[in-house]
Amino acid sequence: MKAQHIGFSIVNEAEAIEYLSNHTYYFRLKYYAENYEKTKVPGAGTHYADLEFAYLKELSLLDLYYRRIMFNIVQDVEHYAKIKLLKALAKNKKEDGYNIVEEYMARHKWFDKELSKHQSHYAKGLIEKYKGNFAVWNIIEVQTFAQFIDLYELYFKIYQQKHIPARLLDVVKSLRNSIAHNNCVMFNLHKAAMTEETDEAIAIAIEAGMDEQQTRELMQVPFVRDLTITLHVFDNIVSSKEEKAWQLTELNLLVNNRFNRHMDYFAKNSVVLPVLKYCQKLVKVYYDSASQAWNNSGEPVNY
Repeated sequence: MKAQHIGFSIVNEAEAIEYLSNHTYYFRLKYYAENYEKTKVPGAGTHYADLEFAYLKELSLLDLYYRRIMFNIVQDVEHYAKIKLLKALAKNKKEDGYNIVEEYMARHKWFDKELSKHQSHYAKGLIEKYKGNFAVWNIIEVQTFAQFIDLYELYFKIYQQKHIPARLLDVVKSLRNSIAHNNCVMFNLHKAAMTEETDEAIAIAIEAGMDEQQTRELMQVPFVRDLTITLHVFDNIVSSKEEKAWQLTELNLLVNNRFNRHMDYFAKNSVVLPVLKYCQKLVKVYYDSASQAWNNSGEPVNY
């Protein structure tokens, strides 16, 4: 790291060795250097400009804390999406809960084989009891989130009822899977190729009150786009005001308090700083809305 001009003036070398030995490992921490530019030095190759070990450590910690809190949020989205499907089903006189599963199984013939591979002893009992006679309310207990989204999309496509588009649930699913597999999500905050969901995320953020010019620029960052869509889906699919306030209070404490502790580390970084600042504003919008809905007096949520 020293050979690449990564500094140890904030976190010294002994502290860095201890941190790399007991709390993380070199490749994972070095991953966050993707957010920093390299400078060519004649006769000496390339090295990082203005990069301290402390900056990498801080980004890795923010990423860790973010993933911990967001996992609860994406789990809520999965749970309440199931509630939404079952609630729509209960009001639909054309559907008994078995017909749609038969249609799903006919279109996804591989699913039956997938069930036979299920190793979890928590799900095996359900599979053995209902295999061959699944209804929506028990098949969703043994499906992956991706499989559930397929069923969800099929139902709402057939019956044309109001719902959160499956393409947005797919964004949440991708974030959920990354977090579940302990992948870093803040390792690269550069702009990437535009996707189909970018325009939708821009519209969501602008409607929420975010600055249009800044939104159009930063929504090209996958991390920002995923957060924007996830918060929108969470806000629209979770029916419990208390749950919204609870989860968004935790996220707001992280993003608008803990993120500020060493924000000065990124003062010169035109990649990291704008993303963190934008996310602070975005989270505050949803936090304020959820808090007001839960308690019009403005008192904090009581856990």
